[in-house]
Amino acid sequence: MRYAAGVAYRDDAGDPWQAPTADGVLRAEFAPRHLKLAVANRSIEVTDAFATVAEHHRKHPAKDRRASLGIAGRLIVARDVPHDGLGLWIELEPGTPNAGVRRIFGVEPVGLLEPDGLAALAALDRLALRVRHELAHLAPDVVRAIEIGSPASGGLDKVLVADHGAHCVVYARGLFRDRARFTMAVHSDGRIVVPGRGGGTREVTVRSRHGVTVVGDYIRFADPSGTDLAKVAFPWLRPEFRVELADRFGQRIDREHSERTAWPPRLAADPDAAR
Repeated sequence: MRYAAGVAYRDDAGDPWQAPTADGVLRAEFAPRHLKLAVANRSIEVTDAFATVAEHHRKHPAKDRRASLGIAGRLIVARDVPHDGLGLWIELEPGTPNAGVRRIFGVEPVGLLEPDGLAALAALDRLALRVRHELAHLAPDVVRAIEIGSPASGGLDKVLVADHGAHCVVYARGLFRDRARFTMAVHSDGRIVVPGRGGGTREVTVRSRHGVTVVGDYIRFADPSGTDLAKVAFPWLRPEFRVELADRFGQRIDREHSERTAWPPRLAADPDAAR
């Protein structure tokens, strides 16, 4: 805390936040247009132009491994479902055939069965909310984002769902790929956009949550007669994660139940709900 002309104000650059995680204590430092997160031997620094990821050597800082990525598109802050982890995703080569997103930093929460699990999760929630607020200008059209999947391999096989309000865009990584690419888009009016076989995209329309099911590795979209309209594979996800995604997509497009099960949930109470 500093004082100027008798007025106290907080100096965020000297007031690091922290939260226990499964990877160690996550520490955050905030300054105007600059953010740093560090946990164990990993750190990331974000400015408006670059995201610099580092793996720190235990004994010799000169042997640290660093990689700087230019922020040419969005930098998205996502929370894990259902475990409430935190992940940062950067958009690569936007507007080109190689466009995609990559998870460049993340942590997993302390287990809720641990003695201080709930307190640790509450601290991570507060820190994540602040991080999202500080980086909101780098993805202004993303209302919120979730990631889902195994934390193994640094979370590279997680699926990212970026909500843009009227629709959400899903990104998933293919075999031997260095980034997650556009996999599908789900619109609130029931339109489903998927990649076309010969390039480009194609669009189908699903009117009910009953038209969204899981079959093997696929999330399947069907018309009221049960005829397949489209199928999207998520082979890296565990079955329960595919079911979670399908349920969320179904809730989003279902006209009959959309007001009761809207996803993402409203941030404020609905004044008409009690009428």
